[in-house]
Amino acid sequence: MSEEPPVNYDTLPDDDIACIDIKSFYASIEAVSKGYDPFKTAIAVVGNQSQKGSVILAASPYMKAKYKLGTGNRLFEVPDCSDIILVEPRMELYRKISFSIFEVYKSYVHPDDVFVYSVDESWLDLSKTADRYGGSKNLIDRIKSDINSRFSLACSVGVGPNMFLSKVAMDVEGKKTGYTRWGYEDVEDKLWPLEVSEVWGIGSRTKAKFNNWGIYTMGDIANLSQDFFERKLGKVGIEIYRHSWGIDQSKPSTIEEVNRKSIGRGATLYHDYHELKEIRTVIFNLCEDIGFKARELGLAGKTVSLAIRYSRDYRFKGFQAQKTMETVTNLDHEIMEVAMALLHKKHKLGSPVRKISVSLNNLLPEENMQLSLFKNKDDEIRLAKTKDKIRKKYGLEKLAYGLSHFNGSIRSRLDNNIGGHKKW
Repeated sequence: MSEEPPVNYDTLPDDDIACIDIKSFYASIEAVSKGYDPFKTAIAVVGNQSQKGSVILAASPYMKAKYKLGTGNRLFEVPDCSDIILVEPRMELYRKISFSIFEVYKSYVHPDDVFVYSVDESWLDLSKTADRYGGSKNLIDRIKSDINSRFSLACSVGVGPNMFLSKVAMDVEGKKTGYTRWGYEDVEDKLWPLEVSEVWGIGSRTKAKFNNWGIYTMGDIANLSQDFFERKLGKVGIEIYRHSWGIDQSKPSTIEEVNRKSIGRGATLYHDYHELKEIRTVIFNLCEDIGFKARELGLAGKTVSLAIRYSRDYRFKGFQAQKTMETVTNLDHEIMEVAMALLHKKHKLGSPVRKISVSLNNLLPEENMQLSLFKNKDDEIRLAKTKDKIRKKYGLEKLAYGLSHFNGSIRSRLDNNIGGHKKW
């Protein structure tokens, strides 16, 4: 290679960072809940079985091995075999078990040393507690055994000196062997031969750019200069170049879970909506959830965005628009007012609406909410937070505004779904 590492490895921390992935999380939970072994049962989680084009959200290890079908495949690709079990997703159940697994992690390491990447994947910094268990491998064995005994779920684990190497080690090797450890000494033999598309953090668009530049492997990246990637991709380019040398100085404890630029909510409707009253009701349903989430996070936003998609066969696709307010807000009705103003400005009356999305952007801590020139908002904010407490305890249906239940309302759907899928 023509370049030396951008940082001397001897100066970098040699920590024990573990990336833990629960194998086939959704499908394994469904198999276990029905008394099956996910490694001996062909089971697939499909969102809407009435539509043959529905995507497989998860498949058991056995399903993947026997039928070569997994996440991303379509329902019409599933053969009509008696041993295949199709189930609908139960997102609240998955989330509940994910929280319980997080509690397992916290029993071995400090909560600040855990970063939850997704519902089924987390990073743990084992550096402070590994010695207590006779080393990181013994500690990982304890954690895996604990998860298996409590939930009958299996884990794939990669351990490395940093988050990047542990993640790639887990993706490339740990998913096959159950456990692996990569160090800086493995970069040339294990990391460099990988195609860029195999590596976490490099998407299809970046891959296409790299291929156009004659770059196909992580070794190709390392063989060029950091300046080249900085010129081409800016800060992202610098990070990718450093990753090609196995360098990543982030830690689970230094990553903010909430570094949000926006809070959004959207819904694909079960049929076309033509009436303005019904469309308005759905927008209000979405604004209720956005305001609730913003207040829960202690945030307020200055910009409201509205996106409308019309029916597939309609001559117009739809529109996306946004408006920035003079002051930030997290009050439902204020978000609603701006969204409706955008609707009246952009929407073609009578057009068949099939999807509606609203988001609150340019977020700041809610302490930045200012008083109106004409009235004090303290009472409104206090009332909204009182409503939030009741919602958390009893559910929104106990106090939702009448508008939330008008014709066209999707309130029940929003309350009983997560990510568009059933909670239970």
